[in-house]
Parts: sequence; structure tokens; C-alpha cells
Amino acid sequence: MESNNRNDRQAGNRSGNAPRSIYERAANDGAWFGLWFTAIFGLSVASMHVPLLNILVLTMALLVPFGAYRFLRRTYVESHGLVTYSALWMQGILTFAAGSLILCAAAFIFMRWIYPDFIMDTLRLGVEFYRNESTGTGAELAAEFQTIIDRGLAPSPFTIAMVWMWLGLFSGSVLSMFLAGAVRLVKVPLDSGRS
Repeated sequence: MESNNRNDRQAGNRSGNAPRSIYERAANDGAWFGLWFTAIFGLSVASMHVPLLNILVLTMALLVPFGAYRFLRRTYVESHGLVTYSALWMQGILTFAAGSLILCAAAFIFMRWIYPDFIMDTLRLGVEFYRNESTGTGAELAAEFQTIIDRGLAPSPFTIAMVWMWLGLFSGSVLSMFLAGAVRLVKVPLDSGRS
């Protein structure tokens, strides 16, 4: 009996009869963002060998706020403008948290088992890049990177993955704070059944 009720609720969610919670929306949207962030990470790694990919990486990164706005706007429209600012903000925070967690896991797996020399190779590229700079600052940075390599002070894959996760969560929560307000500035259309 309980499984039938659960199936009815899920069917209602798909047909639009029952409203979805912000937590369910954040989990679904966060999964998409997680894939998006992982693709950005993968292209960033590839851009170390194919620099033109940096254009695609930058474009994908700049599209993140538009995607987040679209997710929050959909929630606002489907609630007929009744969802509160704080609920929209919380949905945004949770969406970025879920997406960042997926990125963190993917980055850790990549750096730990797929390409274990990624961190050291990145530091070596930094040394090479900054040594070719004509400024004194470039030479100092190259020396610092070389010291990190020589003394084995490079951060672990876990540390880097966690930093990226916290960076994504923090920047996403700040972005969501502004987007939640922007979403509410535009009135809900009369035919809000179709967003």
C-alpha cells in the first residue's frame, strides 16, 4: 500500500500535479551541475595540452549563472510566485553543494587513481610558465613552485578536491543570494503552467 502511494506521488511529480520540494529540485539540478562542473574540470585538464580548449572552459564557466537562474526561475514560476526568497536561496545553495560534491568526487578519483602525477605535472608547468615571464614576480613564483616540488610539499588530491568543493559551495551560495532576488523581480506569467 505504501509503495503504491509513493508511486502515485512520483507520478504526480512527473505530471506536475504535486509540487516538488526545493530539496528534490536541488538534488536533480545539482546532479546536472555536477556533470557540468566535471566536464569543465576535464576540459581544463585537456587544455594543458590543447590551449584552445580554454575558450570552451571559460564559456562553460560563464554559463553557470544562467543555468542557476533558470533552475531557480522554474521553481518560482511553478510555485506561481509563492515561494519565498529564503527558499529560493536555500535551493541554490543546495544545488551548488550537490554539484560541487560530484565535482569533488570526480576530481579526487582522477587525481588519485587515473592521473596520479597531475598535481606535480601542473606545478612543473607553472615553473616553466613563470620562468619565461620577464617580470621579477614571475621568477619568484617559479622559484616557489620549484621549492614545493623539491621538498615534496604538494597538496594531496583529497586536499585539492575539498578546496574545490568548498570554493564551489561558497561561490554558489553567494551567487544564489543574488539570483534568488533577481528571479523574484520578474512577474510570474499568467500561464505559469508552462515555464
